[in-house]
Amino acid sequence: MIEDLMQDFRLLQKADSLIARFWLRLAARRFALASFAGLVAMFGLGMANLAGFRALESVLGPVWAPAVVALVDLALAALVWLLAAGAKPDPAIELAFDVRQMAVEAVEKDARGLRAAVDALGSQMRGIKDSVAGLVHDPFESAAQQFLVPAALSLLRSLRGKKPTAS
Repeated sequence: MIEDLMQDFRLLQKADSLIARFWLRLAARRFALASFAGLVAMFGLGMANLAGFRALESVLGPVWAPAVVALVDLALAALVWLLAAGAKPDPAIELAFDVRQMAVEAVEKDARGLRAAVDALGSQMRGIKDSVAGLVHDPFESAAQQFLVPAALSLLRSLRGKKPTAS
């Protein structure tokens, strides 16, 4: 019974370890995408900003050209950030959650069985304690109840059960 409980605890630990590994992998993926979004915003758009600024400067003027370029940069950064935030966990995490739930249920079942065994043992111990206390408190009455009364009843039953044989 305790071996089953320990096995269920090991299974629960493995399921929790798998879940943590999946969540860490997701966090690392999100961080990598967010970092990439930052790099794109810093380096890749630097040149596009310069080119866009030069092209728009002649059309919009020196005030509005940088404003339009900045808005486009912010929109692109927001798009990449949304991609990073929308990354989904590995589909195997559902299986890990199912295994964890089964392990929790098995641990609960084993714990209930262990509790019933401990309660039964406690009940037996109380019965033994009461018997010993009765024997110490009043040894003759306790001996009569425990040994003499059942022996006398058994003797009477055996005497009643014998029929006289006719010769």
